[in-house]
Amino acid sequence: MTTFSLPTNERLALGAIAKSTTQSARSVFRAKVLLRCAQAHRPSAIAREFHCPRKKVTRALTRYQLLRADFPNASVSAWLADAPRTGCPDTYEESFWVDLLALATAPPSACGRPISQWTCEELAAEMILQKRAVRLDASTVYRFLQSCQLKPHQVTEWMNRPDDPEFEPRVVSVKALLAKAVAPRPTPEQARPGFISREQVVVSFDEKTGMQAKEQLKPEKPMQSGVPCRQEFEYKRHGTLVLFAMMLVHNGVLFEKTSARRTNEDTALVLKEYLKLLLSTGVLRIDVLLDQLNTHYSAVLVANIAELCQVSAPEEAEQKTGKQRRDWLESEGKAIVFHFTPKHASWLNPVEIWFGVLMRKVLKRGSFCSTEELARRVTEFVKYYNQRLAHPYRLKPYKLAA
Repeated sequence: MTTFSLPTNERLALGAIAKSTTQSARSVFRAKVLLRCAQAHRPSAIAREFHCPRKKVTRALTRYQLLRADFPNASVSAWLADAPRTGCPDTYEESFWVDLLALATAPPSACGRPISQWTCEELAAEMILQKRAVRLDASTVYRFLQSCQLKPHQVTEWMNRPDDPEFEPRVVSVKALLAKAVAPRPTPEQARPGFISREQVVVSFDEKTGMQAKEQLKPEKPMQSGVPCRQEFEYKRHGTLVLFAMMLVHNGVLFEKTSARRTNEDTALVLKEYLKLLLSTGVLRIDVLLDQLNTHYSAVLVANIAELCQVSAPEEAEQKTGKQRRDWLESEGKAIVFHFTPKHASWLNPVEIWFGVLMRKVLKRGSFCSTEELARRVTEFVKYYNQRLAHPYRLKPYKLAA
């Protein structure tokens, strides 16, 4: 056998590959053979060590030397890797793959299967059932779907916003209102939580329904290095609460009240209390930002707003429909003017963003033995938030579609 020598860099690279657990088995075997050859071991001895034919050892050595000579700038891994293979010819015609693609993108119910999404096994079985193939393995279907970047088992939620001619005008109006409310930088005294001295104030109002008073039956296990905090899945429910929240947009301070229900009367009463409190501080104009939930433009609320603004409420015939009541609430000439966000645009309402903060910091991992405790914990968090975390939310300008 001719002498086979390895430079230091190649020997180090081959040693790393020989110990690798991620490289292919063929590359690892060839690296070990080459290292033995560099140590002047005879091919027959190497073959006995690795329990393989002698020809396999000499072929690995010859192949490495040829590739190293033909491609001197390539890496050691490239000299060890298999050559590209064309594979066996396709056993299916092009029309078969078109039929499989059509089946995979059609709902399973169209084939009489009571399932919501396809699996590779069911697609293969359906192709055989429809006599488009005599035999078809699920792995073949999987590779085809992977090549088409199709994943029937995955779903991504999205919101289908109906055509609304008022959408963009309302978005522009709401964005302008929010920008005007937070544009002037408050002085340090005005930035103090709870401070209200503006003649015109913009507030954001909404409800968070279905807050569950869930009591964890077992205490949490504290986190450890590399192990997150663990929470027992079993819990006991003690009822639900509704949170009515109003945010001062210019500084992010919140007012809250919890209730066991949410009716037209409850919503109207809470809004009346909030707005009456603001008017008592000397505010001359209040712009209320809220969504188009039916409890936000009820007849009871219209009457309460008229009473607070000291104006005459519209006649009964003039507030039969929701649109009539919304139009009156949005009309100028009153101390309190409502601004309704477009449908499917809750992201425009700053208090909705704060609800996410409440969920993450209190509700998601909290344990509450009663609705009273839940209400107390929410009230404590609002007080803490107003003192430590309250800040205005600044939204980017809305760009109209071209």
